[in-house]
Amino acid sequence: MSTLDTVIPANPGRPARIALIGECMIELSHAAPDRLALGYAGDVFNVAAYLARSAAPGTADVQFVTLIGDDPYSTMMRESWAAHGVGARHTRAVPGGQAGLYLIRTDGDGERTFHYYRSQSAARGLFGPAQPDEIDDAVAGHDLVYLSGITLSIMTGRARERLLGVLDETRRRGGLVAFDGNYRPAGWPSPAAAASAMSAVLSRTDVALPTLTDDRAVFGDASAADAVRRLRTAGVPEIAVKIGDRGCVIADGDAQESVPAVPGVAVVDTTAAGDAFNGGYLAARLGGAGRRAAAETANALAARVIAHRGALPPPEPRPAGLRT
Repeated sequence: MSTLDTVIPANPGRPARIALIGECMIELSHAAPDRLALGYAGDVFNVAAYLARSAAPGTADVQFVTLIGDDPYSTMMRESWAAHGVGARHTRAVPGGQAGLYLIRTDGDGERTFHYYRSQSAARGLFGPAQPDEIDDAVAGHDLVYLSGITLSIMTGRARERLLGVLDETRRRGGLVAFDGNYRPAGWPSPAAAASAMSAVLSRTDVALPTLTDDRAVFGDASAADAVRRLRTAGVPEIAVKIGDRGCVIADGDAQESVPAVPGVAVVDTTAAGDAFNGGYLAARLGGAGRRAAAETANALAARVIAHRGALPPPEPRPAGLRT
C-alpha cells in the first residue's frame, strides 16, 4: 500500500477540500485555418476542471486560486468555471488588470505549439501585494493543494517564498501538496532557475505528477527511473511520471511499475493530456482508488482528451447547488 493510501484525509460527511493555484487564460484555438474558437484554460485550471468532473458527486470541493482582471473577458472566464464544477472563493479581481491570452496551433499529428500574450496578466501577481493576506490562511486550510511549474514561472521570487510558507502551513495542518513540474522554457531565464524553484516545492510535495520530457529538460533525467530516484531523494512519497504514448510509471518509496497507455487512440490534439491525467489521477485517489487503478483511470481520461481539439471539451451539465 502506498503512503497516499493512508494519508489522504477521510472526511465523512463533507467533501475533500482542494485548492489549485495557477492561471486561467483566454484560449484561442483553430477551428479552421481562418477561424478561431474561444475558450478559457490554463494548465492548473485544466487540472481543476478534470478533477471536478472526475470526482464522484459530493466528494470534492474544488477551488481555483488566482488573480484575474476586471475586464469583460476576465469576468466571462470566471463565470465559466462553475460549468466545469470549479469554484472561485479564493480568486480576486485586480482593478485595471487583464486576462492573459494564448493561441494554439496543431500539426497533422496532433502536436501543438503555443503562442502566449500574458505579460500583463493579473495572475502574475499571485502571492504578491495584490493578493490579500487572508488567502494564505484560506489555502492552507485545504486537504490538498495543487500547483505546477508554470504557476512558479509567472511569480516573482518573493512571491514564491510566500507561497512556500503557505505550503509548509498546509502540511503542518495535515493537508497534502501535489505538484507537476510543467515546464515551458519561455517562462524561465534558464533550466537551472526552473530546477531551483521546482526543487524548493518538491521538498514540500506529497504527490509528484511530472512528465518525463519536462524532467529531462530541467533536471537531466534520462528515464522515468531516473526521475523516480531523484524524487525519492527529495522525499516525495508518491510519484506518477507521465511518459506520453507509453503511459506512465508509478512509484512510492519501495516499488515502481509501468502502467501502459490506452492503445490505438486517434490523436487530434494533445493539448491538456497531462492535465487530464493529473485531474483524473487525483480524483481517483481521493475517491479511494489504489495507485494502479488511479493511473489506469487517468490514462483513459487522457486518451479521451487527445481525441478532442482544445484543452477542455464542453462541460456536461452540473447539478444544481454547486458551491462557488
